[in-house]
Amino acid sequence: MRGSRWTALLWILIVAGCASAATATNVLTPLGARLTANAPMGAPVPLRIDPNARVTHSMAANLPPAIYWAAPADHGEQVFAKTCALCHQRSQFVGQAFVDSWNDRRVSDLYTLVRSTMPLDDPGGLKDEDYVGVVEYLLKANHADPAPDSAKPDTASLRTHKIAARAP
Repeated sequence: MRGSRWTALLWILIVAGCASAATATNVLTPLGARLTANAPMGAPVPLRIDPNARVTHSMAANLPPAIYWAAPADHGEQVFAKTCALCHQRSQFVGQAFVDSWNDRRVSDLYTLVRSTMPLDDPGGLKDEDYVGVVEYLLKANHADPAPDSAKPDTASLRTHKIAARAP
């Protein structure tokens, strides 16, 4: 019973914090996108409460560096231009800022963030190959090594490699 009181108090504080944050102006959303008053909005996403959830920062310094696949990276560049570039500038994800934020983290951390939060008006609304392609494109744009043409990326391999980006 005692744990449920703390959980209820925590959710009250979170809701109050979200309500005050919603009135703030010029608030940056995930990945630096900005919502404007006339931005198209999708259906509301239901919140699921998991009292056992833990936030972890997945450092992956001992994992091998990620490689990118040319065909998915080219597809990801097209997806970025058609979808992501509506809110994000390419310079947010290429260069020193990307290196500082993402080096030595699992590729799956980036994939999970992009897949669960983007696009803002329809999180998770793209095909899985589009999300993988965008991640592959960002690896290529940040000078990851190319992969052999015979292989193909999958979400399982994203967990076993780290981002080892280099600024141009």
